[in-house]
Amino acid sequence: MTVYWVVWDAAAHWVVDRLEREGALPAVTRMRARGTFAAARPARPNCQTPPSLATLFTGAWPGEHGVSGFTVPGAGDGLLSHVSGFAPRFPAVPPVWESASEHDRSSAFVHAPWVFRETGGTGHYVDAAVEAYSRRLTRHAVCPVVPGAGTQTWDLGPFRAEVEAAPQDGRVRVRTARTDLRLDVGGDWQPLLLDDAGHGTWVCCVRTPQELLLVHTGVWDVRTAGRNAPLVRALAAGPPFAGEGVGPLYRAGVFGPRLAEGGDGFAEEVFLSSVRCVSRSFGAAADEVLRAHDADLVVVYLPMTDDVGHELLGWCDEKSAAHRPDIADQVWSFLRRCYQDADAVLGRVLDRAEDDDTVVLGADHGMVGSTHLVHVNDHLVRAGLTVTDADGALDTRRSSVLYHPANNGSLWATDQSDPARAGLAVARAVAALGTLTDPDTGQPVVSAVLDDRGNVLPEGAAFPPVVFLALADDYQPSSVLLGEGPAVRRTPKTGAHVVYTGDGRLHAVHAAVGPGVPAGGEPDAPDVIDNTAPARLVLRQLGVAPPSAE
Repeated sequence: MTVYWVVWDAAAHWVVDRLEREGALPAVTRMRARGTFAAARPARPNCQTPPSLATLFTGAWPGEHGVSGFTVPGAGDGLLSHVSGFAPRFPAVPPVWESASEHDRSSAFVHAPWVFRETGGTGHYVDAAVEAYSRRLTRHAVCPVVPGAGTQTWDLGPFRAEVEAAPQDGRVRVRTARTDLRLDVGGDWQPLLLDDAGHGTWVCCVRTPQELLLVHTGVWDVRTAGRNAPLVRALAAGPPFAGEGVGPLYRAGVFGPRLAEGGDGFAEEVFLSSVRCVSRSFGAAADEVLRAHDADLVVVYLPMTDDVGHELLGWCDEKSAAHRPDIADQVWSFLRRCYQDADAVLGRVLDRAEDDDTVVLGADHGMVGSTHLVHVNDHLVRAGLTVTDADGALDTRRSSVLYHPANNGSLWATDQSDPARAGLAVARAVAALGTLTDPDTGQPVVSAVLDDRGNVLPEGAAFPPVVFLALADDYQPSSVLLGEGPAVRRTPKTGAHVVYTGDGRLHAVHAAVGPGVPAGGEPDAPDVIDNTAPARLVLRQLGVAPPSAE
């Protein structure tokens, strides 16, 4: 008996539900017909990826597992310190696989966090694991190519390639110490091995109206481990790891104007083709695990849906001011293609599962449309509550309050030795932020103030030394200190998820099939569950007593 847990990053319930009803996700349809299907409330008050995954994988809220943002404030030296929420010290509550290991259950992992220890090893219960996100060597980049100009040098972070564009056949040659590729202009992405140590990337050749470009995805150092030696070797020998598409290049107009700016869809095609490298990379690893694992629990993490959501989703979100009815159908078709890649992996999991196995589909959080960034500290500086030094950096000694550079939504009193005085400093900052409006519409951008458990602080309540800001729809906080100009500015990134405001668009998808999971769900089961529930379900299906719910 095996439990297969497939996690689609940022797979909002509203998106999956709509796509499934359109007939675009046959694997999800199989699960919906045979088992449960619900929306799941994500981590709160912050629902960025690390706290949301920690909540999903531990069955605990951030107040217990300690992951309060993409980076965690106060986890290093000094008030302004913050460390990655994926650091091995987190989460404070054991993930499901550690709890299961105490009952002799083994696990296999495709790029799940918190599996590898700080020393690089894994637990004795790991059948096989592959992970690369913690060791990125360089980000994606482009290289302009001039046909007939001879050999060019292309630096890919610490690696080097030689590039030559032959004018006679319109192909581009890329050579490294390990690979000799010939790329067709406008052709598919190809894996490019960079050295004998197994480092690699994906490359393609794109012709824009202005120039000929070589593009590569990022480069990561892939780790593998586990007691299933043949499977570990197969994971290590897989195609180059691609952890994300080239969204920032797309957003910056490198491939021409986006649809929302009058483009013809070419830029979106290039972006989506780069995300398909992620699908190929993660799909290959998942297939190896499905083929050869010997584990009781298999966790497969897929990031593509988050990547595409951030770049495109807002234009399809009818509840957002980012919604663009003129292009929404065309943009939705790109989202559909990405979700179909994820659904294909889920389909192979369902095909592999036997009658006594369980398959769980989940997500860490959903996503909402976004139009503006709110540079909180700029407003606080102008209100005289936050002070910068001569270099323009935050000065904690002279500031009474600041928006934390971790950008997890939290507002901090700088002196917390006296809680009452710290609360008054926060109250002054909240009052000042209440005057912050969108310069175009005059709309206030702060809608509520939350405590560290995501509860709205009622009007007149005493403020704690740290609070979280819930912003109005379409507005997201930013810790970037601009120094001049309006604190509220438009953002080209159309989808976001920072502070959980209670909006249903931020709810994650949840589905499950397996022994004891009734078709259509439990009688009178709620349509919305907490995202702490899947962990308890997984432990139950593994035959392990789940932790008691609070």
